[in-house]
Amino acid sequence: MIEVFGHQVNPGEKAYFTVPVGQLSHQAVIEIPVIVVAGKKEGTVLWVNGTVHGDELNGSYAAWELSRELDPEKMSGTFIVTPICNPIAFEARNKISAIDSMDMDTAFPGDPKGMLTQRIAYVIYEEIRKHAKALISFHTMATPYLANPYSVRKIVPGVSAEINKVSEGMQRAFGVSVNCLVDLGGATNELPGVTSGALDITCMKDGIPAFMGEMGQGGKIEDRFVEAGRQGIRNVMIYLGMLDGTVVQPQKQILITKRKFLRSDKGGLIQMCVKSGDTVKAGEALLKLHYYGSEVSEMPAETDCFVIGTRENPVVSTGDRIAFVGLEWSEWN
Repeated sequence: MIEVFGHQVNPGEKAYFTVPVGQLSHQAVIEIPVIVVAGKKEGTVLWVNGTVHGDELNGSYAAWELSRELDPEKMSGTFIVTPICNPIAFEARNKISAIDSMDMDTAFPGDPKGMLTQRIAYVIYEEIRKHAKALISFHTMATPYLANPYSVRKIVPGVSAEINKVSEGMQRAFGVSVNCLVDLGGATNELPGVTSGALDITCMKDGIPAFMGEMGQGGKIEDRFVEAGRQGIRNVMIYLGMLDGTVVQPQKQILITKRKFLRSDKGGLIQMCVKSGDTVKAGEALLKLHYYGSEVSEMPAETDCFVIGTRENPVVSTGDRIAFVGLEWSEWN
């Protein structure tokens, strides 16, 4: 028997319930949904977390669909899902909470006396720390951007070789074509701002192997990305010994070891010349830009790059992200 958020689930059972995590000003209760599938046989505990940012839906949907398909009688260990861990951001389909303007993926392990986002993060992470032996943190690119599914694993200073090894095995087993490795001890500044409070980083510091699954575009549920997430979770469960079967992987996987956001130097309207998955040579056009005048300018690639994601929303100002690219990559043998 396992007790999650105070709910007891026996081996061979499934449970779907909600957990109160706070109140709005008019005393409406804020709740998060929780899914537990307890295998009949003993085994590890895989925790899947989704919608830490309010528009990131595909991974959460994939985990929910898989939970309905799983037969606990044929499963070892326990599968736990917090599909909507940031309900305030989810309500607005926004990255941050409208109540305290916090990004929850900078707030872990949380603070029971902090702002609402920190308190919710605390409630969730206390259970993760208590039970999880492995974790998948699902994300997507933000709503204005298009991308095929990819994974992200981080090398966190001070984390043991064993935790890194299992995290790598999970990432590879997840089975998407594009995979990123980010060395937090290096000098690359991919995203300015706080990274230490990210869920996957916090887990790894606490000895829980973890990686991120980036499942397409935010703000919508798309069947092909949901299917990739569902198969990815199943693959990880097979790797961890929770399910019988063979891991399903693409014929070719690449590992990106250096990434960068490309930003527009001008304002106007853009038309992308490349798409997610393209390899672009230095000097080739990434996009065309105009502002209803006689001139249409091109933005060339400064170096060879692999396109991870591109901007779909055509309206840009100076400094807006227009693409996310890999600068160093190789076939992952």
